[in-house]
Amino acid sequence: MADVVAILSPSNPDDLGAQRSAFRLTFRLLAAKILADRGHAIAEEWGGQGVGAVLAGIQSYYGLAVVDDGEPLPLDRAAVAWARLGQAINLRNISADSLAFVYENTLVTADTRRLFGTHSTPRAVAEYVVGALRLERFDIEQLRLVEPFTGAGIFLVAALKRLRDLLPANWSASQRHAYLVQRLSGAELDMFACEVATLSLILADYPNANGWKIKSRDLFDDGALTQTLAGATVILCNPPFEDFTPDERRDYPEAGSAAASKAAFALQKAVEAAPGALGFVLPRGFLLHHGYRELRTKIATVYDEVELVSLPDRIFQKASYPCALLIASGRRAEEVAKITRVVSRTVPEQDCLNFLRSGEPGPERIATRSLPTSDLWISELDEVWAYLARAPRLGDHAQIHRGLRWKVQGKGVSDEPGPLRERGYFRPRDSLLAYELRRPRWLDVAPENQVWPAPLTRPWREPKILINAQRVSRGAWRLTAAADRDGMLASQQFTGIWPSGDYSVNVLEAILNGPVANAFVTEHSANQHFTNEMVKRLPLPSRIDDIALSELTQRYRAQLRAYLARPDSALVIELNKTLVEIDAVILQGYDLPPRLERRVLDFFSGAKRPTAHPFAGWMPPEVRTFTPLHELLGRSQSLGRGSWVLDVFKPIPSTEADAIAHFID
Repeated sequence: MADVVAILSPSNPDDLGAQRSAFRLTFRLLAAKILADRGHAIAEEWGGQGVGAVLAGIQSYYGLAVVDDGEPLPLDRAAVAWARLGQAINLRNISADSLAFVYENTLVTADTRRLFGTHSTPRAVAEYVVGALRLERFDIEQLRLVEPFTGAGIFLVAALKRLRDLLPANWSASQRHAYLVQRLSGAELDMFACEVATLSLILADYPNANGWKIKSRDLFDDGALTQTLAGATVILCNPPFEDFTPDERRDYPEAGSAAASKAAFALQKAVEAAPGALGFVLPRGFLLHHGYRELRTKIATVYDEVELVSLPDRIFQKASYPCALLIASGRRAEEVAKITRVVSRTVPEQDCLNFLRSGEPGPERIATRSLPTSDLWISELDEVWAYLARAPRLGDHAQIHRGLRWKVQGKGVSDEPGPLRERGYFRPRDSLLAYELRRPRWLDVAPENQVWPAPLTRPWREPKILINAQRVSRGAWRLTAAADRDGMLASQQFTGIWPSGDYSVNVLEAILNGPVANAFVTEHSANQHFTNEMVKRLPLPSRIDDIALSELTQRYRAQLRAYLARPDSALVIELNKTLVEIDAVILQGYDLPPRLERRVLDFFSGAKRPTAHPFAGWMPPEVRTFTPLHELLGRSQSLGRGSWVLDVFKPIPSTEADAIAHFID
């Protein structure tokens, strides 16, 4: 396919008209190839008559516009492309999913992806959303589904398949086709995406002719999206995720002034269109970010049920956006309800492939919310955070500030000393380990080179803790902390935390490396960055043994430095023992009920802890007990991973354990 595009593409890449013609020619030749490989009767009419007859035949059969765009058709190159397609693999059994894959991998360039925010919806995502909307609840005589920002049309294809199953069994194929083309429509700026979406629907509805309405339209133009969505009873959408650029804010006054991001604008207009149901792919920030607060409140107010699904970053074929699904249904005639039912699900990173195969996300978490509310997301550890609602907060016991930021970031660091340079840490991946900082460099402290000079005034010479300002992994362990007692600077890739209350540097260092802090930032981060406001809300233990914890962290640092100098398996065992004991002291300080403490530890199942050495976990997986970690450790002086646990706690039969766990939950 890439060869065909290359053959038809004009020599001048800036000739947009010729580029558009090349894309549309590719579509028509691909459609012709599919019909020919499937042995369709219409294909026999152009057999052996040349590429001109092929193009005329396919345009006539599907009612497609003539490809000219004011430019003469490059029939000589089209003939070469048609011959190349003839030698390609047989497309008899190509599906709409396969076509979308071809579009995403061969026809969407890097420039196109940046320009249009293209990220094709996986089939499993579209089918899950359409299934969750329960289209059978709608009157089929009133139903109208619209997919703005259509892309390759994956949502429309999923809706087509579902609707076709709901239509009366006695309808003829032509009746079904006539109904579906009237009820499904879309719009998309990318001309070739419109062609691909059309072909996807043709494939899904084979052998019926065309009639699908996929308009090429700039939906950010004033009034364009409102007009496209008018009269829709169901809106399905995977909008661009990017923020509006300054130029786009100038070019699109309505869109640029209404929302920071294109996704927020699309969702705002969809809610204003008052459909009976919504199915959106959105940035994960929708779940928690304050920028979506008003939209979350509005959705909760007008819909009886709201389902949110957090998806892994790598759900898209060619992008790694943190994203989520919004499924809202049961629109109220009047905004008089007092509660909304909310459902949350999470697809863990390690279950991504399983979800794409099966279309089944994680288990439901269900609650009701009193209105008005913007609190729609139910985290996996919601009960833990509710229990810790009155715990001390980090922001009440520490100053929290980001590091230095330069106008030209790469020029803010050097390996050599010089005027207006001071020692500090530039990148967490080079310098930050749990409980250990290393490899300082020389940072520029010239005020005129700073984006914002205020960080220069922070108390850098004072003892503090440095943490990463954005996640260190996609898993549950995302936070790493180390105490700085040497008065070093740090770049904006770090956040500095200066104790100002009852918690010492040693204690905060241990807390921030622990499971509760990591679970909190994982569940409360709107994206990969940790905002100061979110870090300030991090709960602290109500009581802690500062002396014991200082001794443990000092021991751990000594063991760690020995291990870094000369890795040794015996040291790994000692490091694990000490780290487990540190975690036990911290968890004891939180005083969580044993069941909730175990849920915190289980939250990290299968996740790699960001330590310099392998971390073997807190207890063997065979141990199924709600006994607090500090009590387990107190029954043995070997602290950690020996067989003592199974000697003390004899596992009960798995059926009894499951029954007890279900009863207690």
